[in-house]
Amino acid sequence: MSDTDCSASVSVHEDVTYAVRDAGEMKLDLYVPETDGTPPLVVYIHGGGWVFETRKNAPDLARYAAEWGCAMASVSYRLAPIPDDADVPSEDIADNPTPRGVFPDQIVDVKAAIRWLRANADEYGFDADRVAAWGASAGGHLAALAGTLEDIDALPGDAYPDDAVSKVVAPDQSGTVQAVVDWYGINDLLELPSRPEGLESFLLGGDVSENRERARRASPTTYVGPETPPFLLMHGREDQVVSIRQSRLLADALNASGTDTTTYELHGLGHAFDAESERTAMERLTADPRPAQTVTATARLEEGGETDDLFGRIPPAGPDAIERFLERTLA
Repeated sequence: MSDTDCSASVSVHEDVTYAVRDAGEMKLDLYVPETDGTPPLVVYIHGGGWVFETRKNAPDLARYAAEWGCAMASVSYRLAPIPDDADVPSEDIADNPTPRGVFPDQIVDVKAAIRWLRANADEYGFDADRVAAWGASAGGHLAALAGTLEDIDALPGDAYPDDAVSKVVAPDQSGTVQAVVDWYGINDLLELPSRPEGLESFLLGGDVSENRERARRASPTTYVGPETPPFLLMHGREDQVVSIRQSRLLADALNASGTDTTTYELHGLGHAFDAESERTAMERLTADPRPAQTVTATARLEEGGETDDLFGRIPPAGPDAIERFLERTLA
């Protein structure tokens, strides 16, 4: 672990091991701002179709840690294995050191990282009681699943063995989060077409059409309920990689459960908001002219409650919108 300053106000802890699996060590990078109080934590989960990329595939988390006053952790998770005869770029697989495994290894790792971070909050200086998950694409799926699935023990059903979700890391800590930011994630795997060589097939260990109960248990929409935390969804309407229908399906489920939900639909934008990767996706949102967008916000009120102070001014999609959402939900 290295402790250096990326700026005058943020301490960086890179390559921190949070779990040791049979397939290898799982690591995270942590950025903690120097603030007057104890900052909340945002756990970032990278995209890459569950099979590509690393935790370095993330927005400028050091910058947002400083600007938002939130600790930020970018976590690795086991990537899905690729069959030897699969038609995927081999160099992208060979050069990636991340350990691999089939679902539910991915969400088991994400929940383990959240529990480990909570267990070590005092050492690093952030608030263990205020934690959000933020992810993009495949990471959006895992962030949403981390939010809707209260405890990893509830996942197996008849689809997975109980020992597949064993809580080895910080088992006494909670893996729940208090808010979720989901960028163009897959939220209902049952809505995907049958594709034996689709990336979702690598994730599940088989085609969705032949593993429907596995797909259902791996879908965030399955677990939405009255206790689901607030969600912020952002998705391009022209996304040809992950259909915007995926965010709409989750938004419908969240709204039906009375969950505090804010949805941004970006007109004319595709996957990653037409940026090269999620590293630069935020820049596309803030470039002039700002993309046209439709914003829908709903919230659950207690009896006799007022709406005046729930949302206030809603900024356009981008860092200001995320910052305001985190301020409101992690207060």
